[in-house]
Amino acid sequence: MEYRKLGKFSLQQPLASGGMGEIFKSVDDSGRTIALKKILKEHQSNEKFRDLFVREAEITFALDHPNIVKAFGFDRVGEQLVLALEYLEGVNLKEILRKIYEQQLTIPLVVVVEIMRNVLRGLDYAHKRKDRLGHPLGIIHRDLNPSNIFLTYAGEVKILDFGISKATEIELHKLTPKGELRGKVCYLAPEQIEGETLDRRADVFACGIVMWEMITGQPLFLKDSDTAVLDSIRNGEYAPASTFRKDLPPGFDLLLKKALSIKPSDRFFDCLRFEKELAKVSKQFLMPGVGAEDISAFVRALFQREGNQSDPQFLSSYAWLLTQIRGREEAGLQIAQKVAIDYATSPLVNLNFAKTLLSSGRKTEGLRLLRKLSRVDSIEEIAQEILEWLGVRRPPVIRFLRRSNPVNHVLGRARHKILGPTPFQSEFLAA
Repeated sequence: MEYRKLGKFSLQQPLASGGMGEIFKSVDDSGRTIALKKILKEHQSNEKFRDLFVREAEITFALDHPNIVKAFGFDRVGEQLVLALEYLEGVNLKEILRKIYEQQLTIPLVVVVEIMRNVLRGLDYAHKRKDRLGHPLGIIHRDLNPSNIFLTYAGEVKILDFGISKATEIELHKLTPKGELRGKVCYLAPEQIEGETLDRRADVFACGIVMWEMITGQPLFLKDSDTAVLDSIRNGEYAPASTFRKDLPPGFDLLLKKALSIKPSDRFFDCLRFEKELAKVSKQFLMPGVGAEDISAFVRALFQREGNQSDPQFLSSYAWLLTQIRGREEAGLQIAQKVAIDYATSPLVNLNFAKTLLSSGRKTEGLRLLRKLSRVDSIEEIAQEILEWLGVRRPPVIRFLRRSNPVNHVLGRARHKILGPTPFQSEFLAA
């Protein structure tokens, strides 16, 4: 291969290619597997492209957050600039949405919320990052779209490509090769289209679009021409997500309406407030305790990864996710029951079985199992969180201490004497 060896890097296979750069799965001189990013051969002598590439490296090195791809090194090999990034095994959200759309599938709402909360946390960190002197770096992604959100098979959510986050709007349009901007036009904020000064609320708008598309499984601002797309964005022309997803709980349309407001002043002030409000709205209707293992199960199931059928953790998470999709509850319950029998000693398998029972309407059996699991150290916190959500138990008096902490135990007993049992505690004890 032409790119088999590049300085101290051994290039194994191409991973992705865009309008400006390409990425290869590579191994560095220490034997570590990395993703090596370089400018496309035809643009290597373009100083503006090189400048943007250097900016991306500077910004990526300044960010250290679990929801942002990490940079390991920046180097010059001959005339080529290369950026060594952590290697991620998985797929980007664009591929997921394409498969969802083509196969007319649905992303479980609990997965949508968990992905979105991870993205919002990563962006909020980047927006508020400061230099060593305490001065804000002023980072705005400006190009957040499904191709720049990556989901690993382990369930991690990573934001990619801060390459144009400090470029001016003029640079953005001049440097984007013909045809490349088409897909990204659909994720621009109105103020970006008008060439106005941007702040973090432009990324809030893009997050609103991405979340709408995950919920509905359809593109939001896809039209016959770029002009039509831009007009739709300027005028706020879109249907509520509940139009396409009838099981969408109340509150989500209002949440998206605020994020997608035409005026930045009408949106969430920052990604943290968006994330907090999303958590608040979802908590009213969606069972808590969702994590990386559930995102992992969704991605692995969608792309039919090898080893799925022999992995009890995957099977139990997948079974529970099925109960979150209308019409698939019984299928999920059958899988969960079989896995729970085969792996009766696994706390996580049993936790997912309890969640599956509760989601399938078998509340007494679910509560009975949760009562046992609430005493298992490895999953105590999640089990207690679900019991709080069900109204069976009250939150710990001192939230930063475990419920089993002696201080919380004494205070909890005192509170119980004053307030009495919760409305559903007798049902829990009877189970």
